[in-house]
Amino acid sequence: MIKVKSFAFLLAAGCAMIATVPAHAVSGKVREACGADYKRFCPSYPPESAKARQCMRQVGKRLSVGCIDALADAGEIRRPRR
Repeated sequence: MIKVKSFAFLLAAGCAMIATVPAHAVSGKVREACGADYKRFCPSYPPESAKARQCMRQVGKRLSVGCIDALADAGEIRRPRR
């Protein structure tokens, strides 16, 4: 149970960090890996906008593993323990 809570906390904290990164700083790898998540959860907001980032942050726990890995590789979130 603790590992699940830790993962959820790290993911939420990492997603919160996304909101502080300027829109132009999103890497191509993150755009590619998170594109389907964006289209699924937040298509009503302009890509890489503050509103889209807020939406993705709220989705947090439901982001795909590929998106989470790309965000971790880009240094935007801490890599969650699996």
